[in-house]
Amino acid sequence: MQKDTWPLPSTVPLASNPALGGGRLPSMSGIPNKSETGHRAFPKPHRRPSMSRVILEAVADKGARHCVSLPTLKKAVTTMGYNMARNTWRFKRVLKGLADKGMLKQVTGKGLSGSFRIGKKQASKSKPKLKRRQPL
Repeated sequence: MQKDTWPLPSTVPLASNPALGGGRLPSMSGIPNKSETGHRAFPKPHRRPSMSRVILEAVADKGARHCVSLPTLKKAVTTMGYNMARNTWRFKRVLKGLADKGMLKQVTGKGLSGSFRIGKKQASKSKPKLKRRQPL
């Protein structure tokens, strides 16, 4: 019986010889890879919103007068798909940055603990601008 495959030359490895394919072999799993089809076999999932945007939306949902506690903010970020065990340092950095910029105001507590509400800068941005009518 004949073999289905042809023997490879033993002196030159296939991956280093561009004339023999240059290491581009068809996938063994049967799923075409990017080089064969020109696009990804599995498209990337949609990106989630930034952590600062999630925090600002959570505070804005409560309203300008109401405060949002730190555990509530963590829960809001977790529900958007962030792993808080791995991203705690990022959460703290973003929260401190928003407080320093004036977009959030810390109402109670010291450091990053306590409650937060929308700051003056964020409140002025969220007001809708009135469109002026042009005279006829």
